[in-house]
Amino acid sequence: MIYAAAQVVFYALAAAASFLVLTATLIVVRSARPRTNGIAFLSGFVFGTVVASAIGLAVGQAVVTRFDSHETFKAVATVGLGLALLAVGVRTRLTGPARPEERSSRAAAILDGLSNVGPAASSSMAGLLGFGGPKRLLLTFIAMSSVTDAGLRNVVDATLVVVYIAVSTMSVSVPIGIVLVAGDRAAAILARGQSWVSGHAAGLREWISFLVGGALLVDGLLRLVL
Repeated sequence: MIYAAAQVVFYALAAAASFLVLTATLIVVRSARPRTNGIAFLSGFVFGTVVASAIGLAVGQAVVTRFDSHETFKAVATVGLGLALLAVGVRTRLTGPARPEERSSRAAAILDGLSNVGPAASSSMAGLLGFGGPKRLLLTFIAMSSVTDAGLRNVVDATLVVVYIAVSTMSVSVPIGIVLVAGDRAAAILARGQSWVSGHAAGLREWISFLVGGALLVDGLLRLVL
């Protein structure tokens, strides 16, 4: 159980390390209705993560039932994701900060609209982020496959899923929690935070890609060797 829990926490931290999600959250908590939009955004983000986790559990259980184990596939997927993130880090270092027009259409639509939308739209956009792009979705599937591979009791499996959801949503829940607790007093802190994140966007993206990608690459290679 301890090993499975460590795996789940590791993949959840990797999923939480998202520059796009953090930027979107800071925009939401500085909108015209930070508390209302913040609660809606967090609810949508958690819902999207729950849906992705449920699909990951179903797929993982089906594969385990049919093939007994899919550890090799999981290791290969982890190595592939690690290499992809390292490539992103290298590209960011070589090309420098991306211009606004170079952002993906999905990221641009979410970031450009969040500051002027209501709770329903905030929740919908957050649901897309919570479900995830390729990186987050694959990490969720790998984490859920770790749960199904462990073969533990249902109550333990459910606990591990809850742990994954809680940890992987920290980049949203922590800033929004600060707003709910501190209210207007948090505005200045979060404004400085958003300014700092925007000013260090390229560096953050680069180091997140290197750190997470390197850790995933080592983890996947160890699985293939051991």
